[in-house]
Amino acid sequence: MPTASQSLNALDVKYIQAGNLSEILSSEAAHQLAVIGYGRGQLPSILGQGLSIEVNLPPLIQPPLVEVWKSSTPVFRDQVENIRLAFTDEVVLGCLEIKEQSGNVLEDVALDAYTQIFNYCTQSGFSHLLRMWNYFPGINADQIGLERYKRFCVGRHQAFSAYQKEFTSILPAATAVGTQDGPFQVLFLAGKHPGNPLENPRQVSAYEYPPIYGPNSPSFARAMLQPTGRGGQLFVAGTASIVGHATRHQDDPAEQTVETLSNIHAVLNRAQHEGQESWGTEYSEGLMKVFVRHEKDFPAVCGVLEDHILGKASIHYVLGEMCRKDLLVEIEGMWNLSVLPNA
Repeated sequence: MPTASQSLNALDVKYIQAGNLSEILSSEAAHQLAVIGYGRGQLPSILGQGLSIEVNLPPLIQPPLVEVWKSSTPVFRDQVENIRLAFTDEVVLGCLEIKEQSGNVLEDVALDAYTQIFNYCTQSGFSHLLRMWNYFPGINADQIGLERYKRFCVGRHQAFSAYQKEFTSILPAATAVGTQDGPFQVLFLAGKHPGNPLENPRQVSAYEYPPIYGPNSPSFARAMLQPTGRGGQLFVAGTASIVGHATRHQDDPAEQTVETLSNIHAVLNRAQHEGQESWGTEYSEGLMKVFVRHEKDFPAVCGVLEDHILGKASIHYVLGEMCRKDLLVEIEGMWNLSVLPNA
């Protein structure tokens, strides 16, 4: 864990209506890390130092929202091989996109992408991965006798194994969601100092899943707690209706949403009791992205969130496919935690 003097400034992440974006960012271009649009054509042309990224996950609410990442310190932009980068003195946000070619297998694409990212992180000094997002089409489709998500997990595992033999202690929080179409995309946040990866007491760690879920287990942590000057910033990985390692409430989107929120709540509680200090969580400052497999399930999912304490967060709903065919909803989030006075 970084010392207090090494703590990051918390990043500011917001959802903003696309139509208001240009005016809002015009005076903040020097501090803009990224603007991420969901669906096609939702991202207006923006000038600034940060990245413009489009992910083909259609929005389920109108007017459409875009995700804006800002830093309190100046942002610079670069490109190294296929990786587009926006960085400060403390962190880097990167985007790597690979167009899959006919005959490619996804494990090779994932291995290549992650190897490029690891090489960059090692050489740049931003050597600690904090958060990753993986987006690619056909996540549940068969590819030469194996589901594409499982092939992705094989390639990712190979890359982590080559990067560090015992890698489970350095795994970032991560999300993997199936898009409508488009390239294989990896977005990542990395820093010069490590965060603290956290697991969920209600779930088996993903990297310890049994072989029924594929040749190699998924390589990610359930959450990452990054110390900041005023407390900590918690990045919660893509979370679903899984208890232990088994899917719960098949064919019931509302109950899957309830179970998913219980898992997120368990991670938040875990973060609050991390370390020697007591942490408080301002749920109102939370930010969640909700991935829904079927558009017809959106009202049920939204209804559960409206009645839940975590529903106080700023929420964006998009259409996307989960890593298991029997999962109907997945939720990721970010929260700022503050240190409470000692009792």
